[in-house]
Amino acid sequence: MAIDFPASPTNGQTFTSGSVTYTYDGTKWTALASGGGSQWTTSGSNIYYNTGSVGIGSTLAGNSNNSLLIRRDSASAISNVLMLNNGPANNNAGQGVRINMSGIGEADSNIRYAYIEAAHQTSGNDHYLAFGTNPAGATPVERARIDSSGRLLVGTSTARTNFSNSTDDPQLQIESSNGFGWASIRNSNSSGGAYVYIAKSRGTGNVVLQNNDIIGGLNFEGNDGSEFVTAAQVRAEVDGTPGANDMPGRLVFSVSSDGSASPTERMRVRNDGWVGIFSATETLSLRSAAAASSTSAFLDGRPSATNTTDGGSSTIRIYTNGNVVNTNNSYGSISDIKLKENIVDANSQWNDLKALQVRNYNFKEGQTHTQIGLIAQEVELVSPGLVSETPDRDEDGNDLGTVTKSVNYSVLYMKAVKALQEAMERIEALEAKVAAFEAS
Repeated sequence: MAIDFPASPTNGQTFTSGSVTYTYDGTKWTALASGGGSQWTTSGSNIYYNTGSVGIGSTLAGNSNNSLLIRRDSASAISNVLMLNNGPANNNAGQGVRINMSGIGEADSNIRYAYIEAAHQTSGNDHYLAFGTNPAGATPVERARIDSSGRLLVGTSTARTNFSNSTDDPQLQIESSNGFGWASIRNSNSSGGAYVYIAKSRGTGNVVLQNNDIIGGLNFEGNDGSEFVTAAQVRAEVDGTPGANDMPGRLVFSVSSDGSASPTERMRVRNDGWVGIFSATETLSLRSAAAASSTSAFLDGRPSATNTTDGGSSTIRIYTNGNVVNTNNSYGSISDIKLKENIVDANSQWNDLKALQVRNYNFKEGQTHTQIGLIAQEVELVSPGLVSETPDRDEDGNDLGTVTKSVNYSVLYMKAVKALQEAMERIEALEAKVAAFEAS
């Protein structure tokens, strides 16, 4: 039985004959459904499907818990099943497509949603992928983007390329104007913790590193008004020759001095635990909350230890009260003749020692008990070489314009030895005269 279709159908028009509904695709009529009419509703150029599920390439749509199931059977590992395209002839920056997702009913005139967006990054044939969400009742805002160079941008849509004096553009960039923190949390009933892995291979796969290779680091950079400049840096480097299950390492700590655009190494921890510190001024300052009169140890030397927390016997200690003690009562000075020149006998120290005034005193703060010793300003009048001075500085290292004087007691001891030798010579001469007198 012939079907009398409409004479001049329009694209998308439907027509029902008996129990079968047909749709016109611009060239031909195709049956849509049977048994009581189409489930699709048309309105002008729009078509709606309000109930059930839609399957494309599959009859399992109703069993998939999805409103739309698209399936394509292909022997390829990856099969293209859907293309969304906004493709006029010109390629304009920002031109693309967006998928909006919302849990709010259609009747809401101010519908809010999250979205995934793909568009041209520039006027060329390059694309970015962006992800947006909306705060409560607010317009959706882009939260993250993978740009055409593969960089992951969070909190910004524009990659910065001016790191390390405009020589670097990191692949992961996170920005925020409301403070930023990054957390790695491990939830497990065990002693294990969360880790951040920074790793390096000399090629794709497993390629062994070489001595002095930089494994990774942390750069702390501040903006100088035009670019980001490194203020401090921590690096991990290979410290020896690597091998199977053998990766000797060292840590290098660097900071930029005032007026410098690049950091200078200030501390190094080698693979054997040796620690080196370098400074243009004061190298190490140890501070303690313990009272200056207490015997809390600033420094405790323990050889023969097995690790950083166990083992070893204390052989030298520096206490907060200024005392230095050790187990062998030995305090030496490097004195090898191969390191010296212009060696002559010292001049007489007799008059210097006689002129020094030995005083009793106590300090105004800290060590308030009575002590015996010299006053630097008085010593300076007799033997200026025994006195040194250091500038007074505030907590930030700024020069306060005053100095503190100190007396070099170790040199004073040697002057005392010379004076004692002179006294011994005088005593021996007197003894000889006395002996001669008694013999006569």
